[in-house]
Amino acid sequence: MHPVRFFGSFASASVLLVGLFFAFTFIIDPYGVSPISTTHEHVNRFKPARVDIDRLIKPLEVWKYQPKTIFLGTSRVQQGFDPSVMTGSRFAPAYNGSIPASTVALTVSNLKTYFALDRQLKTVVVELFLYPFIKAKSSAFIDRQQNQAFNFLENAAMLFASWDVLKASGDTLFYNLITNAPVYEIKPGGYFFYPPGHDAKGPFAGFAAGIWKLQDTRPDMQLDSDAIRSLHDIVDICRDNDLELILILTPNHAYDDFYIDSIGAWDLMKEWLYRVAELATVYSFSQPNAWVDEPVSPHMTYWNDPYHFTLEMGRQMQLKLIGGDHWEVVPDNFMARLTPDGVSGHIEQRRQAVRRWATSEKEFVKRFEEERKKWIASKEDSNK
Repeated sequence: MHPVRFFGSFASASVLLVGLFFAFTFIIDPYGVSPISTTHEHVNRFKPARVDIDRLIKPLEVWKYQPKTIFLGTSRVQQGFDPSVMTGSRFAPAYNGSIPASTVALTVSNLKTYFALDRQLKTVVVELFLYPFIKAKSSAFIDRQQNQAFNFLENAAMLFASWDVLKASGDTLFYNLITNAPVYEIKPGGYFFYPPGHDAKGPFAGFAAGIWKLQDTRPDMQLDSDAIRSLHDIVDICRDNDLELILILTPNHAYDDFYIDSIGAWDLMKEWLYRVAELATVYSFSQPNAWVDEPVSPHMTYWNDPYHFTLEMGRQMQLKLIGGDHWEVVPDNFMARLTPDGVSGHIEQRRQAVRRWATSEKEFVKRFEEERKKWIASKEDSNK
């Protein structure tokens, strides 16, 4: 074959292959970011591949949707806040920018990224959860999180022009053709979706043993000064850029409050809440009530597991933040403004409530103490 004809054929074949690649990946749209953005039954309705690349997708979706409100926090907020609840309110459109296992430093980094990409941003809602503020043993994962820089073009290439997106497209098509059922996935609003049939009882049953394994990652239970400084950074960023900042103390199930009580960490929590309540507006959803202390069962209304509240709990939290006529029947103390003067009373209320709760949860308390003794024994054996 003549060289000119060969290279012409090669170029034509290459263009055809590239065209087929983009046609396939854009139509299947495994990550929900395609400019075509069409949904077809048995083709791409369910997108299980979105779960694995949350950190890449969220900055791109913030840039795409230009929300007025962004939720920032850990997997608790990621699993609990469907931002479509804010539709029709002053907070709309909203987006769930939370990242699982997020440190406070990573939240600062994400806030800077989102602000740079979103010209419409007006309100930032940041989760308050004790453990990201506790000094933990060094981990490569946390270090990698804090040093991770967002590269818009590089991440866009991963989502649109990579072997990974081709494989994800094939997997998505196969799943929709064969299984075609709701699946764990990140929805376009940025929140984590649980398919019907989730059994909450299993995760609760594992709490008594699992909490002591986590205790090894935070043996001293001290506030992390770097995390506190990062919270100050969030306050400064919002103030300097005229952004409304709302801090929300997310609910704690009685299981975790019992753990806090058992290790004598109420004073630590009091110090932490006092310091954060001095910085910005704090709304607490951690007051003891029937929803926070929901009895454990396979199908719970307000909890997916001991740490992650459901979309229903999150929906009610958002409605309370909206205020006005946007309310439904909730416990009387469901939301409370938390000021420095009210921190001591808040802590005492929770301490007394969980001790009353424990008197009727003898089986759980027994199992919890047995697991604590096993943990102590293992520590003693390792020190011999």
